[in-house]
Amino acid sequence: MRIVTRGHSCVEVSTVDGSILIDPGGFSDLQGAFDGKQAVLITHEHADHITPQAVADAVIANSTLQVYAPQSVVHTLHELLPEVARSRVDPILPGTQVTAAGIQIQTFGGTHATIHHTLPIVANIGYLLGGRVFHPGDSLQVPVDIKPEVLLVPAMAPWSKVAEVLDFATAVDAPVWVPIHDGLLNDRGLALFDGQLNRVAGLQGRSYQRLEPLRSYDIAELLAKE
Repeated sequence: MRIVTRGHSCVEVSTVDGSILIDPGGFSDLQGAFDGKQAVLITHEHADHITPQAVADAVIANSTLQVYAPQSVVHTLHELLPEVARSRVDPILPGTQVTAAGIQIQTFGGTHATIHHTLPIVANIGYLLGGRVFHPGDSLQVPVDIKPEVLLVPAMAPWSKVAEVLDFATAVDAPVWVPIHDGLLNDRGLALFDGQLNRVAGLQGRSYQRLEPLRSYDIAELLAKE
């Protein structure tokens, strides 16, 4: 299994059987992102996690592309798609198992982390791919009874503080922590959050690894650096 980061929360996960794209949002590099993909997974409706027109265009261009997303996202995409393509954009709920691109997908969570009580809470799905890579979307809810090898850690967000992020990563306890959700950080912010996450990962005997965007990494390669 291989992984590619595309900035912010957009990640590709691939095997010899196929490739899945997660959260192609507005802060990410989407050039060529949909090429060769069999499925797209959306964690929630916010613009930094999905660019609806880009996803709709990809569904129209690729007659075998499957999309899984919360119901609100499905509704938005259906409005952009011809009726014949809508059957390939399906709602998904926590506690679901599906297979796409030859990869087993399990879903977790339910709601986005609270930003403020004056804002509506939206649906959020966390995805475990092949039992190995966990993408939580915008939630620090710890999934039950899973042991991923790679945790994609939402490093910084308006809805979190660093202590909560560190506690989340520690509780999930994956051997490798890879930062995502950092599109709002400048170089100083990246250094600060990387420093804190790397320090706590080391205390836990875990490996914190910032991946070079658009470079493909074998998960075995990441685990070897643990």
